[in-house]
Amino acid sequence: MANPRQRRKLRSGTHRSVSHSRRAKTLLKKQPPIKGPKILQDAWDKHKTVRQNYEALGLAASLAPTASGGMERRHHLQEPLSNASTLEVSTSENSVAGQTQTAIPKGYGRIIRDENGNAVDIELADDETDPQETLEHKLVEDIPDPAQQEDLAGWVALGNDPSRKAETTGTVVVQKLEELQTSSKPVPRFTSSAEAKILKNLVVKYGEDVDAMARDRRLNADQRTAGELRRAIRKAGGFAAIKKVD
Repeated sequence: MANPRQRRKLRSGTHRSVSHSRRAKTLLKKQPPIKGPKILQDAWDKHKTVRQNYEALGLAASLAPTASGGMERRHHLQEPLSNASTLEVSTSENSVAGQTQTAIPKGYGRIIRDENGNAVDIELADDETDPQETLEHKLVEDIPDPAQQEDLAGWVALGNDPSRKAETTGTVVVQKLEELQTSSKPVPRFTSSAEAKILKNLVVKYGEDVDAMARDRRLNADQRTAGELRRAIRKAGGFAAIKKVD
């Protein structure tokens, strides 16, 4: 049995059911901004999904060859081969195969005789072209490249999409990100005043004995190890610089 207030709400003319699309928009607005370089923030399209944005920017959204949940259908069809071209290829292969049967092998010759059996001429093998090699080369060339096929491109070429070329915008963004990476320098870190005072108390009491500093539970309240204390002292400028801290 429903709640009476719920019945009155359904009979009311001003009541409106919650719109899930409006709820989704509200949650989307609450999403935090994209954290990253300014170049990536400007090129990011909020109306696209993460995978669509990565593909537009020329980046790999995932290292998995098959994405979970399926992929978007690409609305393109490969042009089928015409019957004429298929027939032409088959006839050419048959002609080459026929030539291989009557061709003279390398290192051998053929004696041509007249009606009386006398030798008239000698045919030698042509060293320049070998019909068998030509046929094998043609068969190798006819093997399709799996990187250009839609169903196999994800396995043989990670992130490769044969139906879509790299966009100029994504290429420019990737180039700018690479330039930003090469021009970036490590940010220098400084010791805070509170940490400097803690290190000074330890240095004044124990000198350069870092192992004894690590065992002091009162002054070393954070329970840093000897290695952590040694790195903190090195970052602060050494034992001499810590002793000069006011």
